[in-house]
Amino acid sequence: MTAPATTAVRPDGRLERSRRTREAVVDALLALQEEGDLAPSGHRVASRAGVSPRTVYLHFADMEALFVEAGDRFLAKLAAVGVPVPVAAPLAERIARFCDRRAQVLETLLPVYRGSRLRQPFSAALQANRDRYVRSSDDEIDAVFGPELSARSVDDRERLRAALYVATCSASWDALRDDRGLDVAGATAVLRHLVVGLLS
Repeated sequence: MTAPATTAVRPDGRLERSRRTREAVVDALLALQEEGDLAPSGHRVASRAGVSPRTVYLHFADMEALFVEAGDRFLAKLAAVGVPVPVAAPLAERIARFCDRRAQVLETLLPVYRGSRLRQPFSAALQANRDRYVRSSDDEIDAVFGPELSARSVDDRERLRAALYVATCSASWDALRDDRGLDVAGATAVLRHLVVGLLS
């Protein structure tokens, strides 16, 4: 008995073009922010993506919707930055590896952070992106410093987690890089000094 012939399913060209256009718009927003355009308008995003402003709003209901998708893309990018910290390593090694990776993440995030904080008070999407980043940071702190956190009382654990976040968050990194004028190596050394002090 002869097997029935199979028909290859061809991708819908229109759907593929739509997907590429949508990705180009998100890429344009992130590229503008990474280059220092702290509050890119829909028109500037459209120009960078090589599409009309109308096309941007055909794909995204408003800038809020664009921020949501860009936030998804950028958080995925951050998750892939650096080398995961070996959670079974001695504390000194975990601190060094954590600070090295956090510095890479913060340096990658810095231009987008500077742009986002301008609009964040007025944007539910950017506030949601910030909250997701805070949760992912807390998850990494819990994973890397679990033994040290679990040895504390519940209240002390919450305070230590918050202190580790503040010591290694974007605002602190921005202050070290901009206010203090430190290079990446110098700012990373300060992170290590702070984290060692908190966990000693």
